[in-house]
Amino acid sequence: MTILATPGHRRPAAPTSVLPRPAAVPANPFTATELDAAWSEWASYSPVLADVLLVLARTGLRWNEARALTLADATDDALVVDKAAGEGGRTHALPPARAREVPLAGWVRPIVARLVAGGEPDDLLFTTGLGGQLRRGAVLRRLNWAQTGRGRSLDDLRHTAACLWLSEGFHPAMVRHWLGQTPLAR
Repeated sequence: MTILATPGHRRPAAPTSVLPRPAAVPANPFTATELDAAWSEWASYSPVLADVLLVLARTGLRWNEARALTLADATDDALVVDKAAGEGGRTHALPPARAREVPLAGWVRPIVARLVAGGEPDDLLFTTGLGGQLRRGAVLRRLNWAQTGRGRSLDDLRHTAACLWLSEGFHPAMVRHWLGQTPLAR
C-alpha cells in the first residue's frame, strides 16, 4: 500500500534506531600521594603545565572554566569562576547556578600568586609556557598524558579535588557548590 502525502496529512515517521549511550566511565581520582608523584612527572615535561594541572586537581575547575579565567578572577585566597571558553576560544558566561568562588588551598596559592604577578587584569590566568591559550590536545601531548595520566582523564582532576576536600572534612554540600554542581541555600 502506498501512502500519498496530501496537504495537511503527514506520512508516518520511519522507524529510527536509537544509538545506545556509552557506558559511564567511573571516576578515577588521584590520591594526594599519587597527585604529588604525577605532578613531579608532569613537571619534568613542562613545569608551567604541571602547575596548571595541579591547580585543576586542587580547585575542581572544569577545563573550559580554567581556559577562560583571567588575572582579574584571582584573589589572594579564591578564584571567581563565572565564565568558560571552549576549544574554539569563544568565552561565554556560566549559568548563575554554576558561577561560584572556589577557595585556593595552601598548595596552589603560591602558583596562582606567581601567575598573577606583573600581569594585566584581562590576561589569561592559565597559559602555555609561551603564553598562549591552553589547548587540551596540545597539553596532553606535551605532558605525555598517555603515560603520566596513569589511565585517567582530565575530568578525573575534578574528582580528585572533590575527594581531597571530602577527606579534609569539608561538608559535601560545600564541595558540590565549589564544583559548580548546585548553589548553596541562601
